[in-house]
Amino acid sequence: MIDLNLLRVLDALLQENSVTRAAERLGTSPAAISRTLARLRRAVGDPLLVRAGQGLVPTPRALELRDQVAELLRGCDDVLRPGAGFDPVHLQRTFTVQSTELLLVSLAGTLTDHVHAQAPHVDVVFVPEALEG
Repeated sequence: MIDLNLLRVLDALLQENSVTRAAERLGTSPAAISRTLARLRRAVGDPLLVRAGQGLVPTPRALELRDQVAELLRGCDDVLRPGAGFDPVHLQRTFTVQSTELLLVSLAGTLTDHVHAQAPHVDVVFVPEALEG
């Protein structure tokens, strides 16, 4: 089983080229990032980032992985985001709202304006509640 948190850390490391900055970005400690980097190195079979003077530089394998990891994380975010892929601009639908006349008078115009601003092909039909007799 793969821990997807490893990908988050790998992405931060490959973007920042710094354990300290990756830790800041992820809201954790440099020690935790260093331990995770060690796990990533074992998993990938590559040092990923190597010391060069005062900083770290990515290995050729890390450079190969950089865009792929970022794309994988975007895909995961899309899957886990509520309503992922929903774009109200393309929605074509009619909704019927039944309510008291007083609520319709005070709400209809504002609601219709908001709906049309986000979903121009959506119609909202307002009907008063039927009187029971």
